[in-house]
Amino acid sequence: MACSAVRSPCILRNSTVRHYAAAAAVQCSNVAIPELQVLSSNKVTVAALDNNNPVAQLSIIFRAGSRNEAYDTQGTMHHIRIAAGLSTCRSTCFGITRNIQQLGGNLTATTDRESIAYTLQITRNNLDKALTFLEDVTTQQVFKPWELSDQLPRLRYELSMIPETTRIMELLHKAAYHTGLGYSLYSPKRQLGKIGTETLQHFVNTWFTGSKCAIVATGVSLSDATKFASNLQVGSGDNTVEAAKYHGGELRKERSSELSTVAVAVEAAGLNKEKDVVAYAVLQRAIGSGPRVKWGSSVSPLHKAVSSATNTDQFALSAFNASYSDSGLFGFVLSSVPSVAGSVTKAATAYLRSPKLSDADIARGKTTLKAEILYAADNDTALLENMRHQVIFKGRAYKPADLVAEVDKITASEVKSVAGKLAGGKLSMAAIGNLCTVPYVDELK
Repeated sequence: MACSAVRSPCILRNSTVRHYAAAAAVQCSNVAIPELQVLSSNKVTVAALDNNNPVAQLSIIFRAGSRNEAYDTQGTMHHIRIAAGLSTCRSTCFGITRNIQQLGGNLTATTDRESIAYTLQITRNNLDKALTFLEDVTTQQVFKPWELSDQLPRLRYELSMIPETTRIMELLHKAAYHTGLGYSLYSPKRQLGKIGTETLQHFVNTWFTGSKCAIVATGVSLSDATKFASNLQVGSGDNTVEAAKYHGGELRKERSSELSTVAVAVEAAGLNKEKDVVAYAVLQRAIGSGPRVKWGSSVSPLHKAVSSATNTDQFALSAFNASYSDSGLFGFVLSSVPSVAGSVTKAATAYLRSPKLSDADIARGKTTLKAEILYAADNDTALLENMRHQVIFKGRAYKPADLVAEVDKITASEVKSVAGKLAGGKLSMAAIGNLCTVPYVDELK
């Protein structure tokens, strides 16, 4: 059992394979289509893609994450994720682990700022036997105090092993939103040992309800997934979360380091603005989301503009785009030697405020995004992850071809339009490491 924190058309090259084109066309016409149903009994949304995969995957996902925490309960979701697989009303920790192991399955729990997903991966012939334990882990928690205390060393270990790039994004969200989306995926150290059974059970009872629950499966028929979902014991409440409020600001964490890590962003579109979300996704790939060749250097417009302005290449730089249900962040994250961190940050911010893009850059960004969508469709884990986020946030499951079509509809003028909005957005900034040359946010334009 595992638990973790924190998302194609063929080119026929020669005549020896050309004879398979007709057969491939027939197979493509029979591609499985995601099916979806909302149950009237408990309001759970069920989506299934029966693609005849020998390994079945089934996720139970709740629309509840660190965003739903309060100031005094920060870290609750981290504790709930760590508690996945502990004793429940019907099963012991040993019983859950041992039985899933014997069946050859794998059970994981993953969280983000707005959701938590419990995922079972197992061969199709053993699915029915293992679903009992997935149900126990997801809906029958008891959070025994002595078991929670046993998890404290693991919590401390996870907090000590957070990568620098993850830390910078946590700081950036805190600076941008303060509360809600600003609450970290990880528990504050001050909360260790203070989040107890009552807090965890109250959170589960409040937010793990039918209207905020979805069951998403691949390699499973809709009828089988629906049968399982109809017997799921979830609450009937329908609590609402406070709307995201973007503030902007700055957080700095100075420490002895050979590097400076900086992230700068402005507010972007949320998933409730579908066209803008796609345009920002294209924009991210158009200006540069890192090197496309392993161990290679970036040739993106963003990287070239910063390198030209600073006359140095002692930095790594990438654009990022984070979209949530009603808000988002668009910006860049960089790492450099401290002596040039200031000039690199200023040059990158200047480009963020006024991206210079040609139609060819935007066309390349669209092509890159479409390729990523199709590559993800070939990866079972990525496919399931994308499906469950579509279902829980949008109430439907998109075919990869439909997503590609949405990207195709985006015009160069629409991408330039959202890029133009970056100039007037209030900046948020986070910085970690040796910050001797890193400017403050009010020094950035």
